[in-house]
Amino acid sequence: MRKQIMQQINENLYSMEVTGKVDFSILKLLDNLRELIKELKQKWLENRNTDSFYFYQGLRNIELMLDKMQDRFEHSQERHDNPKIAEDSIVLFKDVDDLLAITESDKVDPNSVDRILSITRDLRNTASKQDLIEPIQVDEESLDRENIKYNFSSMMKNLDIPKDEVHEMTLEGQSEDNN
Repeated sequence: MRKQIMQQINENLYSMEVTGKVDFSILKLLDNLRELIKELKQKWLENRNTDSFYFYQGLRNIELMLDKMQDRFEHSQERHDNPKIAEDSIVLFKDVDDLLAITESDKVDPNSVDRILSITRDLRNTASKQDLIEPIQVDEESLDRENIKYNFSSMMKNLDIPKDEVHEMTLEGQSEDNN
């Protein structure tokens, strides 16, 4: 499924680059990619391996990039972002495909973790240069803090680290009383 979706997206992007016009059918293709990412994220959330977080986070970074990409496509005409958005997007999809290929696999070993971290870093850096990822502050604002606290507690149980030894950490390094 990934190969088909990625092929369609790449063909659409190259066509837009050649014609100089945005083809809004790209939005449906990006939605198809989002569905695949959603399934993969769920797989990694359910995986009990402590390194599964890196795979989930790699997918989350693709989502962040897609959010900004979709916004740029939707507003490309009014912002005169035609065909620049297609050109900017093409640059990212090699890393996106590589990340998806790794996360489709069930292989979790030091090599795959190193690859996922490296590709995620490259994707974020490239997306930032292409204006295709939100600043980290936007991502922080969208966090579901209650869900993170719940998942953090669950993770601590899996690691056999007593929760009270964590000293009530929060995302911002403040005690929970300060929220």
